[in-house]
Amino acid sequence: MQGVSKTFSKIDVLRSVDFDLRAGEIHALMGENGAGKSTLMKIAGGIYHNYRGEMAVFGEPVRFASPRDASKAGIAVIHQELNLVPAMTVAENIFLGHEKVRGLSFLVDRKAQACAAAGILNTLNFQASPHALVSNLRIGEQQLVEIAKALAQNARILVMDEPTSALSVPEAKRLHAIIRRLSSQGVSIVYISHRMEEVFDLVQTITVLRDGAVAGRLPATSVSRRDLIRLMVGRDVQEFLSLRTKEVTQEPDLGPKPPVLSVRNLWLTHPKPTVSRPRLIDGVSFDVAEGEVLGLAGLMGAGRSEVLETIFGAQTTPSGGQFRINGHLVTIGSPAEAKQAGLALVTEDRKRDGLVLDAGVDFNLTLPVLKQLAAAMFVSRKAENDLAVRQIRSLGIRVQGPRQAAGTLSGGNQQKVVLGKWLETGPRVLLLDEPTRGIDVGAKAEIYRLIQDLKERGLAVVLASSELPELMALSDHILVLREGRPTALLKKNEFSPDLIMDYSSPGGAVQLVFQRVVGNVPEAESVARITAGRRAGV
Repeated sequence: MQGVSKTFSKIDVLRSVDFDLRAGEIHALMGENGAGKSTLMKIAGGIYHNYRGEMAVFGEPVRFASPRDASKAGIAVIHQELNLVPAMTVAENIFLGHEKVRGLSFLVDRKAQACAAAGILNTLNFQASPHALVSNLRIGEQQLVEIAKALAQNARILVMDEPTSALSVPEAKRLHAIIRRLSSQGVSIVYISHRMEEVFDLVQTITVLRDGAVAGRLPATSVSRRDLIRLMVGRDVQEFLSLRTKEVTQEPDLGPKPPVLSVRNLWLTHPKPTVSRPRLIDGVSFDVAEGEVLGLAGLMGAGRSEVLETIFGAQTTPSGGQFRINGHLVTIGSPAEAKQAGLALVTEDRKRDGLVLDAGVDFNLTLPVLKQLAAAMFVSRKAENDLAVRQIRSLGIRVQGPRQAAGTLSGGNQQKVVLGKWLETGPRVLLLDEPTRGIDVGAKAEIYRLIQDLKERGLAVVLASSELPELMALSDHILVLREGRPTALLKKNEFSPDLIMDYSSPGGAVQLVFQRVVGNVPEAESVARITAGRRAGV
């Protein structure tokens, strides 16, 4: 690609970008959200064809008019935001557009498709059936289907936009092994990721975009982490995970604070119960106090998201448990009741559950508080605009204006809109499910600082994250889940990736206080022991 430029609404998104990819090379494309990475790859994938510049594939000049043209040229793109049909099966999605047919007929050979899909999925250690509906899969499983869909095309050039953003650590390692195998077979791979440890471990070359232009192209072995961040953001960012933005003084230990949120014996019915796992989550109990962050750790499928959704009343299958807010027993059967009780949930999938994509940023920011802005059944446009402008400035949301459609924003800015709308409700408890998934280092640091500020203002935060460094940096305690049940409650000085992975993995360790919970015995005794262990700092 040479001299590639692209404009949206008179705004230059790409400016004379040059990008080269060699056969069998794993090449990282990095930059902040909005730097132009996805736009450049959408041009390569035939999605955008109204651009300036030149492109050649294996020396042949091309100008794709559609994604099908790119596919015929051997280019497959796995987008950051998944591109699947929820009402179709896994196998149907994998072969959508290039179905297997019987002989010379036009009838789809579903059996052959299912067998071929199973073969590809086995290499990804995918557990669900090829006949399963995509709508029934978790987002991490859907990501694996997207990868299988690209592999089924036997692509010579594979573009992966944040492919591990929803995957657990073991799944990401399996994917990396697959990428290395493809590379050894001559497949060229463009790898877009904000996870620097993956980039340094996997790729040979790094190209950095900043503000739509190339900021640097260099071998991965010749650049440091800090230099890479400086190229991406144009300044020397001290990452929150390694260096705190301000020194936090150690407060004297005055004993446990009274909990803002208490959860006891939380359970959720499994849609497909088995002997080993009759419930999706079972026996989950914890406290989170004012100004405290409780982290939820676990592998994909451990039940982290389900715990938050059940607390918030967002699960439709039968569930149970006891909730107390500031010591008062409350009933939460719906998101409306959770909001009234002072809870807010930032969901894992912002596009599906967190935003009205076709509506403006102003509408999305004010959606949870429309009643407060309404006068005589009509919403005040001035009040709506004033609120949106304030939150845009407060959170640093990059927009053309308050009425810009939320679906046109970068992933990081979309996440800020979701956070902003819930902060407008004045919650006492903030439930965060993968709040930095698919967000660049600069935006991550801003969200980390925001969480720290909210903690200092007295909010109780429950944080579910698949990124262990993030979880360990932000949390005061970490509750580890395995297959829906708690296995350990760790305090700050006990945090370590190895220990958390041991408690998370099947067959791993279980703290004594949780052994009865994991063993499916009556919960009352376990809750008493959990509470006692918590007071003792277990």
